[in-house]
Amino acid sequence: MFIVGYLLIIQSFLLIPSAHPNADPGAAEKESINWRQRRQLQWGDFKGQPVASAPNAALTSTSILISFGYDNKALTYNLQCVFYPEKSWTKVKSVRILAHEQGHFDISQLFTRKLHKALSEYRFSEGSVDRDVMDIYQKIGSQQAAFQQQYDKETNYSRDASQQLIWQEKIEEELKSLSKFAAYP
Repeated sequence: MFIVGYLLIIQSFLLIPSAHPNADPGAAEKESINWRQRRQLQWGDFKGQPVASAPNAALTSTSILISFGYDNKALTYNLQCVFYPEKSWTKVKSVRILAHEQGHFDISQLFTRKLHKALSEYRFSEGSVDRDVMDIYQKIGSQQAAFQQQYDKETNYSRDASQQLIWQEKIEEELKSLSKFAAYP
């Protein structure tokens, strides 16, 4: 017996995250840019309509997508780290702000690698696998949200140039430290 589970959580950074567990992953995939090979964002990728009342200059919408299945012996899963052009927008186009928004996408990749690491270390338990995977996913998602908020706070949303550089280096170092988990399924 092979059981398949699907989970999709969309996190729009700089806004309140929203969950869409019943969304069609295929549709999201068609409208998204996959980080897989370190996709550098360009302003042309930000196709969403800016929210006039929003205090931020830009918004990057990313997700970590997971599909998983299992039999009575093992868990299998696929991960994706994606950026949503139609949900991402900008009011101001500058190199500094684009670098900051790239940081949000890179942080999502960082936590995709952390999720891959956690799932690869998971000790399979047939009776609780659905709950276990959901718990791991939610834990990583909570850590990611906190990390994204800390990034915005400490860089003052890209306004603090020295902190922005420090964070870019920090993100790069963490990505390198998890390079072993970059080839996720």
